[in-house]
Amino acid sequence: MAFAAVVSVEQLLKQMILHPDDAAPKSAIESFHGKIRSLQSSLEKMYPVRRSKRDKVNELESKIRETVYKAQDLIEAFISTQYSNSAFLLNYQRESKTRDKLHQAQDLLEALISGHSSQSAFLQNFEVETKKIKEAFHEAKVLIEALISANKSQSAFLVNLKENEGKLDQILAMAEEIASSMKEEQQTPLVKPETSKFSSRASKSSKIVGQQEDFRKLRDEILSKTTDLQVIPITGLPGIGKTTLARSIFDDKEIGERFLTRSWVTVGQEYNPAEIFSKLLASIQKSDGSVKQGNAEQLANQLYKSLQDSSKGYLIVVDDVWDTVVWDRIKNYFPNNYNCSRIVVTTRIDIIAGKVKSGFSHKMELLTKEQSWELLCEKVFGGGYCPPNLLAVGKSIAEHCGGLPLSITVVGGQLSAKMDNVEYWEIVEDDVKDAANSEAETYMEILSRSYEHLPAKLKGCFLYMGAFPEDSEIHVSKLVKLWLAEGFLIRKGKSSFEDIARQCIADLLDRNLIFPLKFSSNGKVKTCGMHDSIRHVAEIKSIKECFFVSVKKFPSRQTSQPHRGEVGGTLKGKEAQRRLSVHKNILMCMEDVYESAKLIKPARTLVYAGHYHHHPLPYCLVYDWLRVLDALTVHLIEFPNELVKLIHLRYLSLTFNGKLPASLSQLKNLLVLIVRRHPKIIIMGKSILPVEIWYMKQLRHILLTECDFPNLPQIQEEDSPLLVNLQSLSTINASNCTPEFFKNVPNLKKLGVWIESPGPVRLYLDNLPDLEAFKFRVLNPIPGKEIDLQRDLVFQKKLEKLSLSGCGLPWDRLNDIGQFPCLQVLKLRHFAFQGQGWIPEDEQFPELKLLLIECLDLEYLRIGFFCCENLERLVIKNCYELKEIDEELGSIGTLKHVELIGCNYETVDCAEEIRKELRDRGRDLPLRVYSSWGEKSSPNGMQISAHASISCQRSC
Repeated sequence: MAFAAVVSVEQLLKQMILHPDDAAPKSAIESFHGKIRSLQSSLEKMYPVRRSKRDKVNELESKIRETVYKAQDLIEAFISTQYSNSAFLLNYQRESKTRDKLHQAQDLLEALISGHSSQSAFLQNFEVETKKIKEAFHEAKVLIEALISANKSQSAFLVNLKENEGKLDQILAMAEEIASSMKEEQQTPLVKPETSKFSSRASKSSKIVGQQEDFRKLRDEILSKTTDLQVIPITGLPGIGKTTLARSIFDDKEIGERFLTRSWVTVGQEYNPAEIFSKLLASIQKSDGSVKQGNAEQLANQLYKSLQDSSKGYLIVVDDVWDTVVWDRIKNYFPNNYNCSRIVVTTRIDIIAGKVKSGFSHKMELLTKEQSWELLCEKVFGGGYCPPNLLAVGKSIAEHCGGLPLSITVVGGQLSAKMDNVEYWEIVEDDVKDAANSEAETYMEILSRSYEHLPAKLKGCFLYMGAFPEDSEIHVSKLVKLWLAEGFLIRKGKSSFEDIARQCIADLLDRNLIFPLKFSSNGKVKTCGMHDSIRHVAEIKSIKECFFVSVKKFPSRQTSQPHRGEVGGTLKGKEAQRRLSVHKNILMCMEDVYESAKLIKPARTLVYAGHYHHHPLPYCLVYDWLRVLDALTVHLIEFPNELVKLIHLRYLSLTFNGKLPASLSQLKNLLVLIVRRHPKIIIMGKSILPVEIWYMKQLRHILLTECDFPNLPQIQEEDSPLLVNLQSLSTINASNCTPEFFKNVPNLKKLGVWIESPGPVRLYLDNLPDLEAFKFRVLNPIPGKEIDLQRDLVFQKKLEKLSLSGCGLPWDRLNDIGQFPCLQVLKLRHFAFQGQGWIPEDEQFPELKLLLIECLDLEYLRIGFFCCENLERLVIKNCYELKEIDEELGSIGTLKHVELIGCNYETVDCAEEIRKELRDRGRDLPLRVYSSWGEKSSPNGMQISAHASISCQRSC
């Protein structure tokens, strides 16, 4: 992708200018940097691209990629060479033996010439020293050759850079000409000033459009009185809305009241039976939030037992099934309890629907013109009205989308970015009409052209999503760190690169190119996914533009022995790719894949996106210019020392149980370091990191399995902070949290801290002025015993999220915390506080949005009226002693959701009474109950089933 390549090289050159090397030709680098900046500016102006100019722009971008990629290779090869030469010279300066040997030889010769030594004595000494002298001369020769090589390297670099700059001049002239002509054609400006909103489509309307009749038919069938287990397939074209329909059924209020146990799993083409069973169990067993580990058979048996215990019936959705093999593998673990249980299967393949169905099968149809227009308006205006000047062009766009909801949704996302610009709508109309008349599948052509309508800054982000396996649940926090390391984000104003990355994710959500899957405790999108068809577009475009290629294919199932070259052959002809994603880690153990992948020499990124796997090969070490190595799912038995030679690394994640070597500090450019131990082993009093970590000044994020952080090196009082760029650090021992420690990490925003068991704790968190999130955990809490908090929990005013676990503190210690003006999320777990009741003082927790209380000995809770006045979500989990929730809870007008998990029936009834009173006043309180107590009746006769997941919205 041209723009991403240009930005990446611009940042590389910028670093060379800010941190100059004596060997680097400064004037040549500054000149090249200036032209790269100009090219970047021209590319930003080429938006949107009319169809009439698209071929010319695509040709230009192809030339830019080729030239800029060569420039990047040239620059980073030069940096690598200079680093090697510098390391050699540094080592020579430290070793004085060579000079000493040469001086000894010189002294012997001078003594003989001056006559102060006899010839026999000279020969005797010469025989003794001759071997050392030869070694000295050899080392001197190597040194001289290294210096000559360095000079040649510099000269060659300068010549090649000038040659590349000449090509860049021609490309820059073409780019400026095209950008200028496009500007003249625009009647009105199409690019609005950017704002840092961090919004997303997650907040938009989720109204069902065009599927009302589908929904009614399917719901009636699911709620029918047929006692036998029914398997109901939903079929239709890709993008027609099968998953959307299934989700609307799954989340329906009446369905929730009928089925006490519900679970959802997405299968996809690259499925894993153990993962399918694990995901189903994770959804069903929400009462304790955990799933037992085991192989596929063990998990399957556990699933069968859980469903068999659900006497009130269960609803399972098996989404995106591609072959009958997976259905045959899992179907026997769905018991027929003759209690009206239902399974909904979505598939685009009619043969699969015919095999799985019990009787009823639902086939979805394309939308009508009227429904298409209604859906487009919903996606663009969120239920509002279309302006009259956009009415005709808007209806034309909707009509030519062919009635497919996915096409309309994506086009709606495009238009929503320019909802008041007729000229842009006409450009989109022209594209959609042309796609409808093309020989290719209309919907795929429309999706493909949606990529052309992305601003330059979003194209690389969009393509990156295609590197993850189909139906992946992708963590936003991981994307932020990966994009930060890739270097293709543009920082403007005071926003950090992390903020820019989150804004790009929000923009992709707004354009309906990705969708939210899970939300964090503060309501932001936590994980996201991508529709198969859109992901396919990203994958095809990535390969075409040499952006990303994936290794994902297993040998044919029809043969017991893999054909040599069958898998590795998928990489042939793709040697110019810049990034490599491995979807099945085990493939890297296959010789043909390994040998083929080694040919992708310019790779800057290697992502292991498959399941956890022990890896015997140092696969990452064949790429000298690697920037990103995401190997968290690869368990390294030994730390490969060659890894520290990858001096361009900016992102490193791995699973390793040993201590990292001191040589890790050679990775001076590292921004993100993530180290996990598997199995999770906590080593008391020791750090897995070397003390040299303190000298890796570029680090922004360090994430570790619980361990100690290395002690500070010996530094002077006047020294500047060592890790001044560090933004997040977890999880470190509380003993590290000294004033001197925090002085050297002054810009921390997120911090995770642990102690082994209740004991003395002294934290100096008020020394962190930018701290936004803090998590403290006692690994082995003891009921009735509190930590000895020798210093009050004092934070700066920016704190937004606070999580405490195992502290055993009395409730009155929360009074100080309640005064924090920005606190939005408070999580109290596993005896974090102890005592019969919690009654916050008035005007406390003014901005709190989420309150989670888990495994506390609390008996009554009183919040409302004059505290927690902006609370939106209350979650109470496994508080077995809790009997009373004060009715003041109903006074919180902002409360949107109450969730009770594993609580006793008195608590449930209390919440129901509050809900009833609110209903009588014309207000509803959404209440969900998840219980693991077994099938019993509460005092008012309410039935709660084992592993229930019910919307507790019965009539009171």
